[in-house]
Amino acid sequence: MKYEDWIAKNTPLKRVSSLEPYRDEIQKLVNLNYTHNQIADYLQEVRGLEISRQQVQKFLSKKTTKEKAVQADKSETPKVSLEDKFKGFL
Repeated sequence: MKYEDWIAKNTPLKRVSSLEPYRDEIQKLVNLNYTHNQIADYLQEVRGLEISRQQVQKFLSKKTTKEKAVQADKSETPKVSLEDKFKGFL
Protein backbone atom coordinates (compact mmCIF):
# COMPACT_ATOMS: atom_id res chain seq x y z
CA MET A 1 0.00 0.00 0.00
CA LYS A 2 1.32 3.39 -0.92
CA TYR A 3 1.42 6.46 1.26
CA GLU A 4 -1.24 8.27 -0.79
CA ASP A 5 -3.56 5.26 -0.72
CA TRP A 6 -3.31 4.95 3.04
CA ILE A 7 -4.03 8.65 3.54
CA ALA A 8 -7.03 8.43 1.20
CA LYS A 9 -8.47 5.55 3.27
CA ASN A 10 -7.78 6.99 6.74
CA THR A 11 -8.85 10.26 8.27
CA PRO A 12 -6.77 11.90 11.00
CA LEU A 13 -8.03 11.30 14.52
CA LYS A 14 -6.38 14.39 15.95
CA ARG A 15 -8.96 16.79 17.32
CA VAL A 16 -9.13 20.35 16.13
CA SER A 17 -10.06 23.04 18.63
CA SER A 18 -13.45 24.70 18.26
CA LEU A 19 -11.52 27.96 18.59
CA GLU A 20 -9.36 27.27 15.52
CA PRO A 21 -11.72 29.08 13.08
CA TYR A 22 -11.40 32.18 15.28
CA ARG A 23 -7.61 32.08 15.67
CA ASP A 24 -7.03 35.37 13.80
CA GLU A 25 -9.70 37.20 15.77
CA ILE A 26 -8.38 35.86 19.07
CA GLN A 27 -4.82 36.84 18.16
CA LYS A 28 -5.94 40.37 17.26
CA LEU A 29 -7.66 40.70 20.63
CA VAL A 30 -4.54 39.43 22.40
CA ASN A 31 -2.42 41.94 20.48
CA LEU A 32 -4.80 44.68 21.63
CA ASN A 33 -4.18 43.56 25.26
CA TYR A 34 -7.62 42.10 25.97
CA THR A 35 -7.70 39.62 28.86
CA HIS A 36 -8.61 35.97 28.46
CA ASN A 37 -11.89 36.73 30.26
CA GLN A 38 -12.71 39.48 27.78
CA ILE A 39 -11.84 37.23 24.83
CA ALA A 40 -14.09 34.48 26.25
CA ASP A 41 -16.88 37.07 26.65
CA TYR A 42 -16.41 38.18 23.05
CA LEU A 43 -16.59 34.59 21.78
CA GLN A 44 -19.76 33.99 23.81
CA GLU A 45 -21.54 37.22 22.89
CA VAL A 46 -20.48 37.67 19.27
CA ARG A 47 -19.76 34.12 18.10
CA GLY A 48 -22.25 32.24 20.30
CA LEU A 49 -19.66 29.83 21.69
CA GLU A 50 -19.89 28.29 25.14
CA ILE A 51 -16.30 28.97 26.14
CA SER A 52 -14.42 29.70 29.35
CA ARG A 53 -11.39 31.79 30.20
CA GLN A 54 -9.46 28.58 30.85
CA GLN A 55 -10.26 27.24 27.39
CA VAL A 56 -9.02 30.46 25.80
CA GLN A 57 -5.87 30.31 27.91
CA LYS A 58 -5.23 26.66 26.98
CA PHE A 59 -5.80 27.38 23.29
CA LEU A 60 -3.35 30.26 23.36
CA SER A 61 -0.72 28.31 25.29
CA LYS A 62 -0.84 25.44 22.77
CA LYS A 63 -0.50 27.92 19.93
CA THR A 64 2.51 29.51 21.60
CA THR A 65 4.11 26.11 22.12
CA LYS A 66 3.63 25.23 18.45
CA GLU A 67 5.11 28.56 17.34
CA LYS A 68 8.15 28.04 19.56
CA ALA A 69 8.69 24.58 18.06
CA VAL A 70 8.51 25.98 14.53
CA GLN A 71 10.94 28.78 15.41
CA ALA A 72 13.34 26.25 16.91
CA ASP A 73 13.22 24.21 13.70
CA LYS A 74 13.97 27.29 11.61
CA SER A 75 16.89 28.39 13.74
CA GLU A 76 18.92 25.20 13.75
CA THR A 77 22.47 25.67 14.86
CA PRO A 78 25.12 24.65 12.38
CA LYS A 79 26.73 21.27 12.94
CA VAL A 80 30.33 21.57 14.13
CA SER A 81 32.61 18.56 14.27
CA LEU A 82 34.51 17.76 17.44
CA GLU A 83 37.76 18.27 15.54
CA ASP A 84 36.79 21.82 14.60
CA LYS A 85 35.53 22.52 18.10
CA PHE A 86 38.78 21.50 19.79
CA LYS A 87 41.21 22.49 17.03
CA GLY A 88 43.05 25.02 19.21
CA PHE A 89 43.48 22.58 22.09
CA LEU A 90 45.16 19.74 20.18
